[in-house]
Order: sequence, then structure tokens, then C-alpha cells
Amino acid sequence: MPIRVYLLFTLYILLAVVSLWKAISFTSFDLLTIGVFPVIVGLVYKTRWARVVLFVYIILQSLGFIAMSVVAIIAYQITPEDVNIVVNDINIPILPLALSLLSIIIFQWWVVCTKPIKQYLAN
Repeated sequence: MPIRVYLLFTLYILLAVVSLWKAISFTSFDLLTIGVFPVIVGLVYKTRWARVVLFVYIILQSLGFIAMSVVAIIAYQITPEDVNIVVNDINIPILPLALSLLSIIIFQWWVVCTKPIKQYLAN
């Protein structure tokens, strides 16, 4: 398994653990969290449809990121003091969070659009 594919697989395993925790804790199911399981199955079994599922999953993530970004920019224009993210009484700065999410999405696109993933899934 190439290192890029291994890192992507590790990222998806972490997402799967977080999605299971979210599903159990909050009894909340959505496509972005539960959708990681078909991707993992496709990568493990090297199926023909794995690359398609990868593209669909990353497209959904990209659209969600764009939608949240647009909403945050509009909200910031209206009331800047109300635009904050608080989890368990911890204020999370928006800029580092947005840059982290963007870098994860760019990494996924980079891995999926390169030759090693094609070769890995073809074997």
C-alpha cells in the first residue's frame, strides 16, 4: 500500500471512530459521518466502485465545507461578535479550524487524483 493511500486510509479510520462516537453519543446519523464506511470497505477490498465512492464522498465534504464557509462569511458580515464555535465551553478559533479542514480536503483530493490510488485499486 503506498504511503499516500495508507495516510488516507488512516484518516478514514479516524473519521469512522469519530462517526461511531457521534452516532452513539448524540444518536445523530448523517451522510458525511456514516458515509465513510463504504469508502473504507472499498479501500480494504479494492473494489471497482471504490474510486467512485471516494470521489462522491470528497465532493460531499467539499460542498459541505463551501456551504459552511459561505454561511460563516455572511454571518460575520452581519454580527461579527456572534460568529464563534464553542465545544464543551472551549472557544475554537475559526481561522485555524477552517485552514485545517481545507488542508484535509485538499489532501484527500490530491491522493484520489494521483496514480498510486489508481494502481492500488487496480491490483
